[in-house]
Amino acid sequence: MRYQREAPFRFQFNESEPATFQIVRIDNKSVQSSRGEAKIVDISIKGLRLNSELNIPETDNKAIQLALTFKLNEVEFTCNGDIMWKKMTGSSFDYGIQFVGDDFAQRNLIEQLKIYARKISDDN
Repeated sequence: MRYQREAPFRFQFNESEPATFQIVRIDNKSVQSSRGEAKIVDISIKGLRLNSELNIPETDNKAIQLALTFKLNEVEFTCNGDIMWKKMTGSSFDYGIQFVGDDFAQRNLIEQLKIYARKISDDN
């Protein structure tokens, strides 16, 4: 496998981290769905892989943006992301989410991931 220098580092959690999401945009139209439960499987500064029992329809032919909320080291993150792909995994669905904007949140996410990784390595 060829190393991709431009690919962001991806952190995979030992145990999925809980998150909630809400659909906020479909094809450039603002919407507001009810909140759904999900788990974060892995994360990078560019996006994350989300797993949920909820099937979000029409991800292949519509641009769908989610508002995501999750905690890392007791720091709450709220960010928006576009669904890039969907894959059925058993009785649930994995979604590839690409974050939208906010450099400050990205820098804060990097710092919190470093702290989380140190905490995990200290526990082992």
